[in-house]
Amino acid sequence: MSNLKFEITNPEAVKLLNDIKTGAYLVPIKAWITRFKWFLVSGLVLVVLLIALAVGKAIFQRSKPPVFLPPDLGTPVPTTRKTVKSDYEWIRQNIQNFSTDLPDPVIPPFDNAIDLESDNI
Repeated sequence: MSNLKFEITNPEAVKLLNDIKTGAYLVPIKAWITRFKWFLVSGLVLVVLLIALAVGKAIFQRSKPPVFLPPDLGTPVPTTRKTVKSDYEWIRQNIQNFSTDLPDPVIPPFDNAIDLESDNI
């Protein structure tokens, strides 16, 4: 293998290579970036948010909604009550059977002989 050397003789190409080596071609790009840096930053933030929304939507659509079921209660079993006979059962029965209705008022008998005026004045 031989070492090939290229010689550039075109003056425009030589000028372009010198600009690339020194970084002179980056000066207008750097000036443009510093001029519009807030637009670039806000655009970058917007793009990141849109990508995050797209990824979140894709993750949300893949996941199935959770199904909430009540726990299995089984079959109802009737409760058995042990009956206890108390000496005071008659009092409880009297209280439960006590009537709270008021009695009918008794109409007093009408007597025509009653005189409200006295003659002894």
